[in-house]
Order: sequence, then structure tokens, then C-alpha cells
Amino acid sequence: MPVVARMVVQLDALFVETVGPIGVELAGAALKKWLDEGKTGPSALRRYVQALGEQLDSSDDRKAFLEKAERLLLQLQSGLSF
Repeated sequence: MPVVARMVVQLDALFVETVGPIGVELAGAALKKWLDEGKTGPSALRRYVQALGEQLDSSDDRKAFLEKAERLLLQLQSGLSF
């Protein structure tokens, strides 16, 4: 689904912005796990966000990332008809 792929790219960029260059590798591992689970539709994006957030040691960083990611997901929902 192209919309989901675009959201993953945006979420990954947000994650890398939060943790720095190592975020590319961490996001890749989270994406592989998420894809392996087989539930990758728009509603499953929150699981992907949670998987990324779990990799953040700082609770402040995690909270900030999750809030920004939620805003991205809300933008996605407003653009789709469920």
C-alpha cells in the first residue's frame, strides 16, 4: 500500500531525527520485525510506532517521538476513509 510505505518513510525520518544516524539501522530492524508479523495496513502503523519507540532509552525522547508520530498518523487518518 503506497500510503503506508510513505508513512513508514516519514516515521523512520522522525525516528532518525530523534536518535541520530544509528536510527537508520534501528528502524530497519523494527521494520523487518513489523513486516514479519504480517499486519502492515494503516491501522497497524501504531504497532510500528510502538516498536520504534521501544528502542528509545530516554523516556523524554520516547514521549516526544510518540507524540510527533501520533500527529503523523492522525494526518494519515484524516486523508483516508476507513
